[in-house]
Amino acid sequence: MEKIKKLRKLLIDENISGYIVPKNDEFFGEYIANYNERLNYISNFSGSNGFALILKDENYLFVDGRYTLQASKQSAKYFKIITFPNKMPYDIFKNKKLSIGFDPKLFTKKTLKIFFHHKNSKLVPIKNNLIDKIWKRKRKKIKSKFYSLPKNSAGTNYNFKINKIIINLKKKGADFQFITASENVAWLLNIRGADAKYSPIPNSYILISRNKEIKFFCDLSKVTNSLKKYLKKIKIINIHNTNKILSAISKKKFIIDKNSCSFYFENLISKNNSIINSQDL
Repeated sequence: MEKIKKLRKLLIDENISGYIVPKNDEFFGEYIANYNERLNYISNFSGSNGFALILKDENYLFVDGRYTLQASKQSAKYFKIITFPNKMPYDIFKNKKLSIGFDPKLFTKKTLKIFFHHKNSKLVPIKNNLIDKIWKRKRKKIKSKFYSLPKNSAGTNYNFKINKIIINLKKKGADFQFITASENVAWLLNIRGADAKYSPIPNSYILISRNKEIKFFCDLSKVTNSLKKYLKKIKIINIHNTNKILSAISKKKFIIDKNSCSFYFENLISKNNSIINSQDL
């Protein structure tokens, strides 16, 4: 397959033995936009859970038991199909010394540790996604706007929920909570969107300080005037500035949820701050 050959050339350029391609995008939701279907692009596998490991001389596709037959039909021509947890990725290379690349925005440290941690091999974060380098496609912009839920269907208003988070911040002696799971942001603010098929989740992050300074990171083109009015005490910031805002904070204590906070953001925050691991909400 030509695309795998192209990817293997990039392995040589990056001086790595292999590369991991997950199903998820940087928001870790169940559903993703078509232009982020990197696993489907490289492997032809269309299931909702799995990841590929492309080495210089072999390809593996790891899926859970729901998708073993589907993966065999779609991908067995070019990939060895492995069902986890019956067999784990580290079982594949336990007798080898490998350097395995990955996109730090698409994995949590927890996931990497569970599936890939092994003393003989090392994991190498690669800044620019290697699939994106070989997959030339148009990123069709989703134009649907974010919206707030009607009061009678939202239950508790978002100010009450945020106040509970601030009480918890003070209780734990933390300065900030950074929430990266978009579904949790949606629940917290009582908002919805259409950033992926079959899911009303608005791709976004939120940063809450113990002083009740709140920053909502998203695509600004999806924010209507009515939503700005609804979120009147919340600063709405271009999502591309998230790393800049976080990098400017130092010597503080952050609460993050390591189940959903990416390797990239966890490293960025921990560089100048201390981290308290806790569930988002």
